[in-house]
Amino acid sequence: MHSPAEHKLLPSLRGLCAASVLSLVASLAACGDTADATTDTSDTAAADAVDTNDTSDTLSPDSASPDTAAPDTTDTAPDTTEPADTRTETDVVLDAPLGGARPATVVVPESYQPGTPTPLVILLHGYSATGAIQDLYLDFSPRAAASGFIAIVPEGTTNPSGLQFWNASPGWCCDFLRSGVDDQGYLLSLIDEASRRFTIDPKRVYLVGHSNGGFMAHTMACNHADRIAAIVSIAGSLPLDAADCAPSEPVSVLQVHGTFDAVIAYNGVLGQFPSAETVVSRWASHDGCEALPQSDPTMDYDGAVFGAETHPLPYPGCTHSAVALWRMDGSAHIPGFTPAFIPAALDWLLAHPKAP
Repeated sequence: MHSPAEHKLLPSLRGLCAASVLSLVASLAACGDTADATTDTSDTAAADAVDTNDTSDTLSPDSASPDTAAPDTTDTAPDTTEPADTRTETDVVLDAPLGGARPATVVVPESYQPGTPTPLVILLHGYSATGAIQDLYLDFSPRAAASGFIAIVPEGTTNPSGLQFWNASPGWCCDFLRSGVDDQGYLLSLIDEASRRFTIDPKRVYLVGHSNGGFMAHTMACNHADRIAAIVSIAGSLPLDAADCAPSEPVSVLQVHGTFDAVIAYNGVLGQFPSAETVVSRWASHDGCEALPQSDPTMDYDGAVFGAETHPLPYPGCTHSAVALWRMDGSAHIPGFTPAFIPAALDWLLAHPKAP
């Protein structure tokens, strides 16, 4: 049964749910080098066909033949010597959980050295997805670690329908049932805890979010500009009312959005959220940039769209920050990202730390 509030939102909920399920399909399709499953369509049959109860690949018993060698009957006393603990102090820190009652996955680069300031990036999943699905879809944490980031992959909370979400209020998505959960406080606590355990560079704390995670990234940038250096929002948006985002200082913002997005529309939705172009225009105003963006050469970041579909539109003249729209012409809500996309987005973040 759905609550009355949820019934009013069923069309949007169905679209968001189908999109997040297809993100897993997209990641699996990428393994087979097939881009068809990464496209965003209204046909949710592909999502329905995913058998989430089939655990035969992971839960089947060991089929290897039993060891039939004769047992060793030599009368030897068991070795009761305690094995030496060879873990270093760093290993012990890495083993410790992060996030308390809402544990988050942490991936530390091999290059990490305690005492050396290291950038931190947090990945925020979409509505009804999970951190693990989002991480798999983007191949995010391995690429972040390879670029020298400590990566955190947290989980949202679960609503009464069993769907994970972030409360990006006053953004439209996705605390639809008004739980009021303090996800901003939770994410700040993750940054604080990571900073106590690792040598985090406070001028290089970043967020990357997709869909609902993109809304959450914008909310954090609006309300905690002193803590966040830059964000990448993939198909997220700002609150509808411009007055609901008043950052205390510049934040670098990269908005990535497909023009064929049928879930979080590129042109916005009346009464729900502004267009992608309005989003970056507002951030350009906050950051003291010039009023109109430049046009850079196109890039190929979506394998499901023919040619170089991504049109970078950076705003010049920003004050100790950067604002850009990567308009993905013909791309859907869940692009078939090429292997070049995440490294390019991470490079963009690293190029825009907080001002000294």
